[in-house]
Amino acid sequence: MFDDNDDFELDPAGNRVLIGLSMEETDEFFRLEETIRTSNDLINILHEELHSPEQRRWLELFDKHTIAKLPFLQTGKTKH
Repeated sequence: MFDDNDDFELDPAGNRVLIGLSMEETDEFFRLEETIRTSNDLINILHEELHSPEQRRWLELFDKHTIAKLPFLQTGKTKH
């Protein structure tokens, strides 16, 4: 889902992570996204009530990333 470099930053250890997420959360996000995509539920997450714990956790991480990214979007800058 995220191919844009503006979605990423480097953490203190130099790992490429989604803005606002730790390395572990970034790994979890992409693992959950793949699981959800495989089950064809990704579109439903954004438009319908969430049912599974995986769907709710993915959306929680997505929201955390999106909120953390807002200041960068407003200034037109990223930290990478």
